[in-house]
Amino acid sequence: MSVTLVEFGPTLRALRTSQGLTLGDLARLVNYSKSHLSRVETGKKLPTADLARHCDDALGAEGSLISIAMSLPRRRVQAAKTRCVRQLPRSTADFVGRVELLRQLDRMCPQASDGQYRGSPLVLVDGPAGIGKTEMVLHWGHLAAERFHDGTLFADLDGFRQGGSPLTAEQVLRRFLYDLGETRADLKESDAQQLGVSFRSLLTGKRMLIVLDNATRPEQVRPLLPASPGCMTVVTSRSRMPGLLARNGAVRLQVPPMTREESLELLVTFDPESRLAQRPEYLDACGHIPLLIRIASGWHMNPEFYDSLHRQESAAMLRFFSMVGDDSTSLRSLLQGSYEVLTGEAMRAFSLLATSTKGWFTVRDAARFLDTGQSAAEELLSELADIHLLQYWNGKFALDPVHRAFAVERSGAVDSERNG
Repeated sequence: MSVTLVEFGPTLRALRTSQGLTLGDLARLVNYSKSHLSRVETGKKLPTADLARHCDDALGAEGSLISIAMSLPRRRVQAAKTRCVRQLPRSTADFVGRVELLRQLDRMCPQASDGQYRGSPLVLVDGPAGIGKTEMVLHWGHLAAERFHDGTLFADLDGFRQGGSPLTAEQVLRRFLYDLGETRADLKESDAQQLGVSFRSLLTGKRMLIVLDNATRPEQVRPLLPASPGCMTVVTSRSRMPGLLARNGAVRLQVPPMTREESLELLVTFDPESRLAQRPEYLDACGHIPLLIRIASGWHMNPEFYDSLHRQESAAMLRFFSMVGDDSTSLRSLLQGSYEVLTGEAMRAFSLLATSTKGWFTVRDAARFLDTGQSAAEELLSELADIHLLQYWNGKFALDPVHRAFAVERSGAVDSERNG
């Protein structure tokens, strides 16, 4: 028995006991049996790539368990390469609507009518924060799982998380390769290009779905694209990513607000007695955005909240939509995540437009408000509209009430920082 194999079990046991966890506790966290974990800890059974990753995550080992497992001789982990990986997170049980978008995803599947697999489709699903991009893709991915019999890979690229650092393609490639059973020690020293070659080689002949969630820019995505016919990649982003469409042939699916009928159907699935269901104008004030409808349903006992919706008091709406006790669903945090990827000039333009405009405005209007040329104004407006901080329609732009309130709030914060 190799020294490396002996090291994994004792390291796992030491980490587990230092955190006061029993084998049963760990078994529940990683979804492996207690007896299986016992054999791994005593060195009687090899740790698989999947087990090492789950244990590392559960125990906060910061990659140490994965590193030990990766140093195992390649011949000992060859069998792991044949397993089917299913990484899609759970989808919500109350998913409704989006019928046409789901059909479009179905039509993008790589299987042709004669049963052959042609090409490796790439789909970009974009839309503003809270619109339900990830939820829709996960719902579809679980329904379509049987079409990808070699499995599904999923990575949250953390592109728009407030205060976060987006994952690099290299980080994701290394994790994907490991999850697929590739545990060569030299992977730790490989660069993104080498890892990409290994990834595409490993997927040759496979039929897999790859979901890349919350991407900010094409550079995060391009090295992760498979080349094998039968594989399909779906990217979600708040950005329209024109470069991914132009250079990589991505097909864009923009997720719009729900229809009034879809909004009402969503609401009654989890709150049939809500005042929102009785007064459709409240749903209009939520912009028919799924996240905001869910949050609003939780405030059904607060008359002040409904008054702010009815009057469309944007500052109050922003405050209520952000008081959820969870940064991942707070509207202010989500908008801040978009705001942080802007250039400094676009941040300034966002604030100025919020305080200077009313309703729809043109590029020429924006140039006057921003005191700049039309070409520069057009670039700034494009940057803001690209991540859906501005609405765009027929050559004109606008801020909805909540985005305007957020922009004004950010303007005040910047002024306070400067004066402080």
